[in-house]
Amino acid sequence: MGYRLDNTKVGNVGVDLIYPKGAYILHMLRMMMHSNQTGDQEFKAMMHDFVQKYSGHAATTEDLKAIVEKHMTPEMQRIGGGKMDWFFNEYVYGTALPSYKLESGFDKNADGDVVLSFKLTQSGVDDKFRMLVPIYLELANGHFANLGRATLVGNSSQDAKVPLKGIKDMPRRAVVNYYDDVLATN
Repeated sequence: MGYRLDNTKVGNVGVDLIYPKGAYILHMLRMMMHSNQTGDQEFKAMMHDFVQKYSGHAATTEDLKAIVEKHMTPEMQRIGGGKMDWFFNEYVYGTALPSYKLESGFDKNADGDVVLSFKLTQSGVDDKFRMLVPIYLELANGHFANLGRATLVGNSSQDAKVPLKGIKDMPRRAVVNYYDDVLATN
């Protein structure tokens, strides 16, 4: 209902809800497209394409979705079968907010490399809700490194053991959603 809700009884929905959510949607897309190898290059290319195509013209949400689908990463293609309906239905048109919980620990393997064991849980959503959930490591030196993304569907958990090749010093911790990559309740 967007701007039709703006009135003296409920406040300024356009400013208080719509604009911040739109910015967060772009942030989430940026973080999904981000890679350790190319940084934000893919997201910037997508945004340049969008601006070039719609400069001086009105663009709809569906227009944005079409441009995003043109620039999807392999992970985004895999989770949505080549479409971004899942993301737009959940975050643009929907109102669900997932919660995430990460339980983790570190061990060393026979080569002396660190192994991360974790259980990541998504809750507070329906059975069709899916997301690429980012996992980060706080390294021994205090820097954060993007480990990758786990795919979660519905209220579910994913357990994994991940060898961290080349990492000899025990990381301080594993964290989920460190840069608020995903709009969530926690």
